[in-house]
Amino acid sequence: MQFRIFIFGLLIVLSLQACKEPYVWHANDISGAAPDLQFSLIDSDERQVDAQSLRGKPVLVFFGFTHCPDVCPTTLTQLKVVINKLGQDADKIQVLLVSVDPERDTPAVMKAYTAGFGPWLLGLTGPEEDIDDLRQRFGIYASMQTSDDQGAYNVMHNTAVFIFDGKGKARLLFTDVSDSDAVVSDIRQLINQ
Repeated sequence: MQFRIFIFGLLIVLSLQACKEPYVWHANDISGAAPDLQFSLIDSDERQVDAQSLRGKPVLVFFGFTHCPDVCPTTLTQLKVVINKLGQDADKIQVLLVSVDPERDTPAVMKAYTAGFGPWLLGLTGPEEDIDDLRQRFGIYASMQTSDDQGAYNVMHNTAVFIFDGKGKARLLFTDVSDSDAVVSDIRQLINQ
């Protein structure tokens, strides 16, 4: 009799799980359409960091630079809102700022810049060829605009935020992170998978 009750209960649980609708992502689902996260770059403490060392938690990757006048600080401020809304779940992800201007973005410059946002942001830089290789794998456009008399220049670049799962697989692409509730919802769903 207990066996029949167990089987009946199991069937109910399985049927309820089968009825559960799949999660609808707010971001663009890029599963299988983008390469896995692979890199070896330098963090703000001049340590080598590679994608393998970040396995085990979702990773958000934003390509930008410290001298960016508006897009980068705006995007990073919006990500800070996401981090705050995640609460304790924020410890279950890693956010990366990968420089598209390694000539100016030395480890010391990256350290000062990322500190202004919080310890949740890891700034990465490195040799230009390594940065270019990573950018090209993900279709990130970056182009230096003409410098002025003092040598100041701007870098035009994409504003996308890539999200990789804990195994380093590309999963989501946000072209805009201003809807923090949508970003938080997708991140929590990814954490719980």
